[in-house]
This record gives sequence, structure tokens and C-alpha cells, in this order.
Amino acid sequence: MKNNYSPKGKYLWDAWFFKVDKEYHMFYLQAPRLRNPAKRHHISSIGHAISKDLIHWKELPTALTPDKLDCWDNLALWTGSVIEKDNKYYLFYTGRNTKAFWIQKIGVAISTDLIHWKKYPDNPIIVADERYYHMDNKKNELNVAPAWRDPYVFKDYKSDRYYMTISASTQGNIQIYNGCIAIAQSTNLIDWEILSPILAPGKFDEMETSQVIFHNSYYYLFFSTWAKKYGTHTGLHCYFSDNLFGNYKPVNGNCVVLDNGEEIYDVRLLDNNNNEFLAIGWLNEDKNGNFIGELSHPFKITIEGDRVFKQ
Repeated sequence: MKNNYSPKGKYLWDAWFFKVDKEYHMFYLQAPRLRNPAKRHHISSIGHAISKDLIHWKELPTALTPDKLDCWDNLALWTGSVIEKDNKYYLFYTGRNTKAFWIQKIGVAISTDLIHWKKYPDNPIIVADERYYHMDNKKNELNVAPAWRDPYVFKDYKSDRYYMTISASTQGNIQIYNGCIAIAQSTNLIDWEILSPILAPGKFDEMETSQVIFHNSYYYLFFSTWAKKYGTHTGLHCYFSDNLFGNYKPVNGNCVVLDNGEEIYDVRLLDNNNNEFLAIGWLNEDKNGNFIGELSHPFKITIEGDRVFKQ
């Protein structure tokens, strides 16, 4: 088996991808390898690498780092996504601040070559709307902070609008198992209207790194979560609907696509051939519970109606 990629001297986790011609650009969270890997979440930046086969990667200069000034993203950068519009690339990302430690907001950086990025001067461009979503600087009784992160941006060709799904927490008195997928819409990728959640099952404390795949007239809404955040399966989950905004049903009867224990997380679907998609995630822990922090090798996931499964 070939070595799994990680940037030199650093951990890798939460990767997202953008393909140009036959070359994949991967952006990912990175942090120096520490004695306590859990601290990586508070010092993370966004790395960048390229590959033609999703196995052999060339590391490129770091794409984005926390701001050194007293601003909204001076602590750590978290997960995002990349999209192209009018020959410009937009990298959406999550930012955190030292003074409001757990508060998460979303900003954007813009590039003409996918290498050199300039943060938008009026960041953050989107913050949690308290009409629908809970956000404060406190953890709940499960020791989890509210979520407003992991923006996934895509163009819906049915409506010709851009949409952003966001890992969020519903507003209300109950602050556990209130994980949801928020959505916002835009025509220009800068100005966003926040809408009510499109999926709020009331059973997950976190619904992370969402991704929307439109396939055979259905929207497939993927996300990852940990068993400790709702009591059953760790890994990739999915609901599907013929309407982007609702009536989502669980695939496979229980919404579980991959139950990987603590082995692999944040699986993303890439190119497809009919019903078959390439997929890739990151390696979390080995059999002894030691953190790995490397990219997985690609594998295949099939989507067939209400069934989604690994081959």
C-alpha cells in the first residue's frame, strides 16, 4: 500500500476538492504535529496540494492562514469549499477569534489561479441568523460548542442560484441533539440570504462537513458525525429528496452510508461514472487509538435511488 499523504511535519484533516481539467486541487486543514493532537483545532490553517490520481500529491504553499491582527479569524481557520465564477475562484472558510473562542463565522478569499488568495475586505460575509440558529460562546452538556461552519457552496442548475449549506445548530431551548444543515442563497457569491434549515432531524448533536450531490433527479445531502454525538454510528450519513428544501428521507433506511468506527472521517464524493462516485476522507485513529491525520486512499461509493453504499 502506498503512503498516505499529509503535508510535511503536519497533520491533515477535513479536505475539500476542486478539479481543473485532469488535475485535482485539494484544500485541507493542517496543523503542526503536536504531543496533544486535539489542540490542532486551535492553530489550524488551510493547506493546498495537487494530484492527478488522488494518491500521489504535490504540496503547494499554504492557501490561507489566520489573520495576525485583532480580527474575526485570528485564532484558527476551519473547513470550507471552493467554487469558480467568471474566471475567479472563491474559497469559503470558517474563522474563529481569540476573544470569542467558540464563535464561528464564515468568510471568503478570492483567487485567479487557485494559488494566491486574497481575503475579502468585508469578511465575515455570513454569520448565524438568530431567528433560526443558535450560536454562543458556550459548550452544551455534551461538551460541544454550537456550530456555524463547514460552508459547502454549489450552483443549483434548476434555479440558477448559488447555495451554501452550513453545519449549524437550531435555535431553541434545547441545546443538545440540535445539529442541523443550514442553507443560504446568493446570486453573486458575496451577498447571502440565510434561510431556515433544510434538514434538522433532532437526533444529532453535530452534522459536519455537508455536501450536496444532485444525481438522477434527487438531491443527496451528505454529512459526517461521530457516534459519541448521537449514540450509534461514526462516519458518513446521507438523506435524499427530490426538493432541495425539504422532505428529506434517510438512505438505506437509517441514513448510514459508512460506519467506520474511529478510522476514517469527513468523506467527500468526487467524480462520478453513472452511479459510481470516487470518494476520499481522512484517517483519524489507528487500532491503538493514536491520531493519524493523513488522507485516505480513494474508494468507490454507489448511489442507486434510496441506497448509497461503499463497493
